[in-house]
Amino acid sequence: MKTENAFSLIASTSEDQDDINALSEAFSLKAFRYIDIAREERLNTLLTRWPLLRELTALQEPER
Repeated sequence: MKTENAFSLIASTSEDQDDINALSEAFSLKAFRYIDIAREERLNTLLTRWPLLRELTALQEPER
C-alpha cells in the first residue's frame, strides 16, 4: 500500500516554479502575480480533512 506524504500535497515542483520564473524574465513581467490554483485546491482539501489545522490557520491570519 502506497502512502502519500502530506507535504507533497502542498509543495509545488521546482520545475513548475522555474517555468514561471522563465516566462516572467522572458517577457519582463515585473508585477506578475501567479496563483497556483491546483495548490489552493490541495490546501482546501487538507483543511477540510483536518479541521484543527483550519482552526490554527484561521488564528494566524490577520483580521480584516
